[in-house]
Amino acid sequence: MEYIELEVLDIESSQMPSEAFGLIVREKAGNREMTIVIGFQEARTLVLLHSKIQTRRPGTHELFKNFMQHTGCHLDKVLIYHYDEGVFFAHLLIENEAGDFELDSRTSDAIAIALLTDAPIFIREDIFEKLAVESPEKEEKTENIFPEIELQPEELELYIENKLQEMPLEELEHLLQGAIDSEDFELASKIHEEINARNSNKKNQ
Repeated sequence: MEYIELEVLDIESSQMPSEAFGLIVREKAGNREMTIVIGFQEARTLVLLHSKIQTRRPGTHELFKNFMQHTGCHLDKVLIYHYDEGVFFAHLLIENEAGDFELDSRTSDAIAIALLTDAPIFIREDIFEKLAVESPEKEEKTENIFPEIELQPEELELYIENKLQEMPLEELEHLLQGAIDSEDFELASKIHEEINARNSNKKNQ
């Protein structure tokens, strides 16, 4: 079975009801993309990763990553191997000294862990061919989620502030809840200040 490597582009509000979001992925060696519909909680987690914001306490995916590191396991790749009535199915292919093994996973969880561990993400070719469309020409969708630079603490603070200022209000509110749930109250305070500033500006206009 042939597979195509994917890269994560963006997370967008979906046209579907019930707080659904679209995780936009694109073939790494081409210009076609597809959307994976995810829920509110999953989108919030991936927004944190997309914005390169580290929470004060580890979330579930960070915990899984740390567990793998301490047990000598390595995530080799993620395979999206099945699609049925709007639902994607994924495997984590994990390596350790005893051999390789697969873990079944929700696709959003598998992609989050892949982003954290820099593991490649693949989808079965026939699934991608069925669902893919040509990517629109948008420069912002080519941004690297994890910039290849090391930021000093003061630079990171400025980076976070700029990222918060760029985010839509709706996305900020989702991120705020994620920071609170992760007990990162310093980040939550920054987000809350940005939201209050925007609401104040609206009142004064």
